[in-house]
Amino acid sequence: MKRLLSNLLLAAAVVLGAHSSYAEDAPATIRFGDVGFGFGTPFGVGLQAIADAKGFIADEFRGTPTKLEFTYFTGTGPAINEALSNGQLDFASYGAVPNIIGKANGLDTVILASYGGTTIFGAARPDLNIKSIADLKGRKVAIQKATIIHWGLITALKNAGLSEKDVTIVDLKNADQLAAIAAKSVDAVFGADFLLPLEDKGVAKIFYKSSEAGASGDGFGAFLVTDKFRKAFPEATQKVVNGFVKAAQWLADDKNRDEAFRIWSRAGSPVEIIARSNSGSTLGQKYNPRLDDFFVARYRSGIAFDREQKLIRRDVDLDQWVDRTYVDNAVKSLNLQSLWPDRSAAGVLQN
Repeated sequence: MKRLLSNLLLAAAVVLGAHSSYAEDAPATIRFGDVGFGFGTPFGVGLQAIADAKGFIADEFRGTPTKLEFTYFTGTGPAINEALSNGQLDFASYGAVPNIIGKANGLDTVILASYGGTTIFGAARPDLNIKSIADLKGRKVAIQKATIIHWGLITALKNAGLSEKDVTIVDLKNADQLAAIAAKSVDAVFGADFLLPLEDKGVAKIFYKSSEAGASGDGFGAFLVTDKFRKAFPEATQKVVNGFVKAAQWLADDKNRDEAFRIWSRAGSPVEIIARSNSGSTLGQKYNPRLDDFFVARYRSGIAFDREQKLIRRDVDLDQWVDRTYVDNAVKSLNLQSLWPDRSAAGVLQN
């Protein structure tokens, strides 16, 4: 009887343990981080902001006790890395340069999807004859270092036959960049679409737009999860990615373009500025979530950049960092293969 009772208790423990493990796929709270801007109420301007505003991820957890928390960091990438390091986030969407730094420094992140492209602009003082990247030689240029904008400037210089030594780089945050060019203490500024109003005010003139420089011109980044969360809640992770991909699908429909711009305007930029920033871009392709050869090639360039700039001391194993499973499952289940076919490393669509 003792042996029988012991076996029954062991069997019950196994069943209860299995049930508890299964129940872990319904976390109480899922915490998301994204880059915000200090020009208005902190909010995002990418896929995660769309997924938040339209409830695409929340819909995946409808009927469950799981709550979602979205935080938009005005401190950009470094603030997100710090939050991940302190265990305050489960998912994050931000630029490649800082998330590569985070990974190289030991963050347990896993890349689940591409967050799309970031259009980078170059703005110069109107009293200077700066009409192209080549004209920056010998000039003083303001950027925020260790960001995807920093990568964008160095890449643009290389493509124009210049190097970092041909310019003087001044490391300034976004708001300080605006003040610096207005005061004529720098000759040019590299940044996102927050620079466009400078042209309207006559403070600067736009001379460079990354999306006009070819498929590899725009900035890039990723949607990541902590490995701890992915292992503990694999089903919840898939639900989150499903919602993220549905946001990309919604964005790909041209009839939603104006609404998307209104959502992104919550970050502080007027709708007309956002529309001008995205003019000539097909949002469905710009915000392609696939982790194909094009994405991998871009991330390899990001890793090489971080090494060159001595932002990291250790290499990052991209093959181990990227997990295509979740986004591929989402794309297949939603039958979106034709919307986002594979791209080559150069960005050419594959048949």
